Amino acid sequence: MSEQRSTRFRPPEQDAPNDFLAEDEIGEYSPEAQRKKSQVFSLGVAFLVHVIIFSILALFIIANFDSEEIEMIVEASSSNTDLVPEKRSFAKKVTLEKPAPPSRRADNTITATNASSIVMPEITTFSDIPAFGNDFGDGFGIGGFGDGRGGAKFFGTSGGGNRIILVIDASTSMNNNCGPNGIKALRREIVRTLATLSPNISFNIICFGKDCDGFAPQPVKANSGNIARAKTWMNAYFINKRGGGAFDRTRTSEWGTRGADNNGIKYTPILPGSVQALAGTSGSSRMDLALVAAFFQKPSSVFLIADGEPGTSRNGQKLSNIAIVDLVLQEAKGIYSGSRLPKVNCISVKGIGQAILKDIAKRFGGNYKAVDPAKV
Repeated sequence: MSEQRSTRFRPPEQDAPNDFLAEDEIGEYSPEAQRKKSQVFSLGVAFLVHVIIFSILALFIIANFDSEEIEMIVEASSSNTDLVPEKRSFAKKVTLEKPAPPSRRADNTITATNASSIVMPEITTFSDIPAFGNDFGDGFGIGGFGDGRGGAKFFGTSGGGNRIILVIDASTSMNNNCGPNGIKALRREIVRTLATLSPNISFNIICFGKDCDGFAPQPVKANSGNIARAKTWMNAYFINKRGGGAFDRTRTSEWGTRGADNNGIKYTPILPGSVQALAGTSGSSRMDLALVAAFFQKPSSVFLIADGEPGTSRNGQKLSNIAIVDLVLQEAKGIYSGSRLPKVNCISVKGIGQAILKDIAKRFGGNYKAVDPAKV
């Protein structure tokens, strides 16, 4: 009996709370639960509405962007339907395009069948008037070696090309005729001429007395180092032994073929025997020897300054100025072998020796000018 009583369901006591019912009522039917459900539902609806709105806005923006881009492309292509964006196709089209026919027929050409009786005056490049042309002047056509970008100026005369040689009279008479101020001016002019050369130009200097000195065996580039060396090389000239100089006229006269002076400064010795056409000649102021030596270096332009005539002799007989110039010109033609000869500008100190200097300038298509270096 006692076991049956224990297994029978007993109703809860009056004072004991019904926990199961209480939780069910709170979780499902209480006002607080209803309020929370309403809030969750409202938030869900609001979120969904916002998502829909943002989606619509995004679609609208994307649609407008695409339409504008398409509109721009259509507008650009419609303005010029012939443009081809590929360079390759465009270049090919231009290359294959034939020129348009002329709008009108060409005018009839007037020709002459008989020679005119009017004789035009002969034009020569030689002039007694100093030439003050630019660096791209008449020297290029005569020299034949210039490319239109070179050139030099020396005492107001101009010569073109990329190989420039200065031929300087270093005889003792230059000291007397130029004077101390004139010698200083001559040195300045040499340095100024070299300093204004373009880097692509090559230069050389030949000083002459009874023989010649070369600054270098061949023209060197007109860079700052070579120009500085040339300035130092020239400083020893025009100072004879009486004035404290190491030599009277040229280094070759003092040291022969040694190739360096007592200060270690190098030079290229040039003797009459080194030029076959002048072998057996002797004399003073050998501008003929200096010019032929310069021509062997194939310059485009030569600048010669002197204060007198050469005293060239052969077998004890002095050669005339015309014979000397003929000899120099003949040698130049042989060296250049049919090419155009270099332009030779001649500068006379105070007009001394102007006859032969004018003749040389005329025959080599250059210019003659008389200067007083002390007044330059």
